Amino acid sequence: MSTVPRWAQQLMDRHPGAKMSSPDGAVPSWLVEETRRTPLWYIIREAEEVRSAHPFLVFDEIDKEPAQWQEILDTLDDDVERVAEALSARDVHHVVFTGCGSAFFTAMHGASTFSHYTSMRADAVEAYELAQYFPDLDPRRSVVVAHSGTGGSVETLAAVRAARERGLFTLALTNTDASPLLDECDEAVVYLTRQGCGPCISVVSTRLLVQTMLARKLAAPETDVVRLDRSLRALPTAGRWFLDEMAGSVQGFAERTAAIESVFLVGSGPNYFSAREGTLKIEEQTGTVGKAYRTGDFHHGALSLLSPDRLVVAIAAQGAANARVADVLRAARAAGAPTLAVEYGAEAGLASLADEAWRLEGEIDEYVAPVLLTLPFQLLGYFMGVVRGRNPDTLATDNEANTRAWLTSFPLGTH
Repeated sequence: MSTVPRWAQQLMDRHPGAKMSSPDGAVPSWLVEETRRTPLWYIIREAEEVRSAHPFLVFDEIDKEPAQWQEILDTLDDDVERVAEALSARDVHHVVFTGCGSAFFTAMHGASTFSHYTSMRADAVEAYELAQYFPDLDPRRSVVVAHSGTGGSVETLAAVRAARERGLFTLALTNTDASPLLDECDEAVVYLTRQGCGPCISVVSTRLLVQTMLARKLAAPETDVVRLDRSLRALPTAGRWFLDEMAGSVQGFAERTAAIESVFLVGSGPNYFSAREGTLKIEEQTGTVGKAYRTGDFHHGALSLLSPDRLVVAIAAQGAANARVADVLRAARAAGAPTLAVEYGAEAGLASLADEAWRLEGEIDEYVAPVLLTLPFQLLGYFMGVVRGRNPDTLATDNEANTRAWLTSFPLGTH
């Protein structure tokens, strides 16, 4: 059974007998020395090189995603079908998605997507909360779906163990082929990304795609599967178009907004995921504090915070929901805040209300759009980081204080 990720085992192998931690959580000196030579996040990602200027490794990772989406569509259908059959055989009525950080945001997307496309009840519960406050579920007809890029997050492992202790079926969606999570779960769908460095990039969008494919397999009879299939097939081309045609616009926008001190992202329905995950990508790559809002929450909670040095980004919504998204931009403009609108598919009507608008090409349904919408915010966070003189690969672990914070929260091998 795997007990620690490969990168952690390699560190321990270089320091046999070294003290790994202390009761008070102090970081051992030998580990501090390792991270002074190579920033921690390059070690965790097992990066083959360390870069100090654009293009950083994470830029390469973003560029790979559309091809990865195509590969998943071409090769993982049988794996997804096998899992769908396992869930159908158990007559599952309730799915609980879980994870931490970006993996929790992908869990949120899973709950939204399954609620929309299937007849199952679906919820998202952050992994630590799930482990500590496990709900009363019928174990015969419930399943826990655990998201984790590395398969090593200690909170997610605890949540899965809590589910299994109660007799629930457990499914892992992960991007690593050898991990504690795979040892713990009953079933898994694995797509290897081997991300070179940076925050969670392809591990996010690829798992979004896999779970949307799973929802398609389990779709309720009234689901418009033709439209859903069309949207899924359109993703790789739409993603490639955005990266080829819009990267310069994203970089220019990051340069023009270099003085921004914080960012508010607003998204409705399934794209609340996009707001949460987009905020995290900006924070991780820039050190700029951000906040994600659902549309109604913005109007009730953000108006007193608007100012010329706080960027407001509004993500288009489908149908009538888009009217209140438009009001987000009107309110921000009235307060003198800079604004950005992001539109896709048939969703429109925001461009005239924003200082800048990005339209993503492709016939993409609102519930599939979050896969595609990972790209604008990953790229925006990247260029905002570069403009501010940061290394977007490192999640600030090129700063020793931040490295100590990481290793205090996540002792070696627990993330």
